Amino acid sequence: MSSTPTRMQNFAAAISLTWRRALAAFANARRRAGRKQLPDYVTFTLDRALTDIAPDQPWWMRWVPGMQPPLSIRALHAALRRVADDPDVRGVLFLVKGASLQRTHAQNLAALFNRFHGWDRALNPEAAPKTIHLLLEQVNAATYLAACAADFIYVTPLTTWEVIGMRIEAEYYRDALARVGVRAEVVKVAPWKTAADSLAEPSMTPAARDQYEWLLDSLYADMVQAIAAGRGLEPEAVRALIDGAPWSAEEALAAGLVDAILYEDELAAHLAVPPAAPTAAPTAVPTDTGESAAPAMPTAARLKRYGAAHGLLYRRVRPRSARAIGLLDLSGSIVSGDSRSFPVPLPLLGGDMLGSNSVQQVVRAARRDDDLAAVVAYVDSPGGSALASDIMWRELALLAQEKPLVIYMGPIAASGGYYIAAPGCWIMAQAATLTGSIGVITARIVTEDAYDKLSITRDAVQRGANADLYTDAHAWSPAQRAKVEAGVEMVYATFKQRVAAGRNLDIAAVDNVAGGRVWTGALALDHGLVDALGDLPAALAKAAALANLPADELTTELRVTYVDAGDGRLLAQPLKQAQQTAALLSGQTPSALTIAALASQWARLLRSDHAWLIADGVPRVE
Repeated sequence: MSSTPTRMQNFAAAISLTWRRALAAFANARRRAGRKQLPDYVTFTLDRALTDIAPDQPWWMRWVPGMQPPLSIRALHAALRRVADDPDVRGVLFLVKGASLQRTHAQNLAALFNRFHGWDRALNPEAAPKTIHLLLEQVNAATYLAACAADFIYVTPLTTWEVIGMRIEAEYYRDALARVGVRAEVVKVAPWKTAADSLAEPSMTPAARDQYEWLLDSLYADMVQAIAAGRGLEPEAVRALIDGAPWSAEEALAAGLVDAILYEDELAAHLAVPPAAPTAAPTAVPTDTGESAAPAMPTAARLKRYGAAHGLLYRRVRPRSARAIGLLDLSGSIVSGDSRSFPVPLPLLGGDMLGSNSVQQVVRAARRDDDLAAVVAYVDSPGGSALASDIMWRELALLAQEKPLVIYMGPIAASGGYYIAAPGCWIMAQAATLTGSIGVITARIVTEDAYDKLSITRDAVQRGANADLYTDAHAWSPAQRAKVEAGVEMVYATFKQRVAAGRNLDIAAVDNVAGGRVWTGALALDHGLVDALGDLPAALAKAAALANLPADELTTELRVTYVDAGDGRLLAQPLKQAQQTAALLSGQTPSALTIAALASQWARLLRSDHAWLIADGVPRVE
C-alpha cells in the first residue's frame, strides 16, 4: 500500500493545521500578558515506577485509593518537547525520589536529555542554552546513569553514592526439593538455556557462569563509559570509584561525582543565578558617575511543576504527518488465549500475560487501518509458550508484508520475546536490553517420591500409551522422553528458521548465537541480532523513514497512535492468572509460596498450552 496521503487526508490536515495555529496564536498572546507567571525552571518529580510507554489502564483505576499510574518516558518526551519550544524557560529540574527504573530506562532518559539539548539549540539559537538539573535523594546505578546525561547533579547531605557495581545471584532448589520427594525433569537444547536450572541443578553450571560473565562484562563496560563521559572522568578512575563505593555526599562531591549538596528547599535560591555564573555573584554598587546600577539578581528562581506550567509555555505549531505510525505494546509473558493483567500485585497473581488471541486481534487491526503508514512494536517479554509465540509471529509476519514493521525492544526481549521480534524489517534495542536466548526448554515436576513419603496412593485408569505424558505422578519412560526431546528439537529448528529468515542469516550463523545464549543489546548488535541501538523515538523515526513520512521533529509532528483491536479493547485485560511458572522461567527467584504451588502451576500451563516453553533464565542484575 502506498504511503502517499490522499487528497482528503491533505485537506483534513490543512484544516487541522489552520485551527491549531489559531489556537496557538491565542495562547501565545495570553502568555505575553501573564509573562510574570512564567517559570525559570519546569520541575518534574520521579517518585514511582518508570516505563517506556504508558500502559493502558481502565478508567476506574484513577479512583482506586493509593493507585498512581506509572510514569512513562514517552510522556516525558512530549513534555520536554514543549519546554524546549519556550525561549524564556532556563531549564528543567528533576526531583528523583525513589524512582524505580531499569538500566534500559536510564539509557532512554539519557537519550532524551541529549535530544532536549538538541531541540533547544536548534529552536532558540539566540537564547542561553537550557540546562538540566537532577536532585537525587538516593543514588543507585540506574538513577545515576540517567543523571550523568544531565548538566548538574545534586544530592542531599545524607545521600550515599551507592553505585557499587553489578552482581548476579541465583538460588538452586534441587537438593531442597529432593528432601520432600520432588524433582524436576528438564529437556533443553543447550547448556546455556538455564531457565530451569534453579530446579534441576545443585549450583551454577559452567555454561551459566560463562553466560553471566559476558553479560556483566557488557553491562559494566556500558556503565563505566556512561559515567566517564557524563562526569568528565577517565574510565580507570570511574572503576576505582565504583570499587571504593559507597561514598558519602561530601566524598562524592570531592570526587566530582556530583555538583552540589542541597536540600530540596534550597534549590530555588541555588538556581537564582545562572549556573555558569558564580553562585554568590555580588550586586553592583552605584557610583557617582551618573550611571545606573546593574539590576540586582533575583533571590530565588521561579520553579513550577510541569502540570501547572504547560499551559503557560510558548506554543510552536508544526504540520502533522498526513498518516500515522501505529504503536503496539507487546509486553508480558507469552501465553495462549487472551492477554491478562491485574493492577494490584497479589500473591499468586504475578505480572502481565501477553495472549496470542489478543495479539492476533490487535495486529489484524493494524493491518486493516489505512491511516497507519508503518508500525512500531514495543516488545518487552521474557518469552513463554512456543505455540503462542508462533501464532504471534505469523500475524506480525503478515503485517510486515504490507507495512514497514520496526521492532523496539524494552528491558527484555528474549526467547519468545525474540521469536516475535524476528519478522521486523528493523530491530532496535538499548545497550542494556537482554535479548536472544534463541532456544527451547521444557520441564515438569515429578512428585512420586513426595507421595510415597506421605503414604498417599494414586491410582489411575487411562487409554493411550502417552496419556500420562503430563502427569507429575512418575518420570517419563525412555520412549516418552524421546518423544519430548523430538518435540523440543522440532520447535528449536523452527525457531532458528524464523530467525534465519528474519535476519537474512544462514542456519550455521544462527547456531553460533543460539543455543539459549542471552545477549545484551550491545552484544546482539555485534552478532547481527539487532540493527541499531537507540530509544523509542529513534525507532519511530526509522519507521517514518521506511514509510516515506517526514521524520524531522523540528519541522513536522509525527502522528503516533496506539493500536487497539477495533472494539475498544487493548491488549491487557483487567484479569490476571497465577504466573509462578512465568516468573520462574524469567529467572526471578521463586518464593516459598511459589515452590509450594509449583507442581500444579506447571501442570495447568502444560495442559492448557500443550506446547514447549521458550523463556530466558537470567536472574536480575543487582
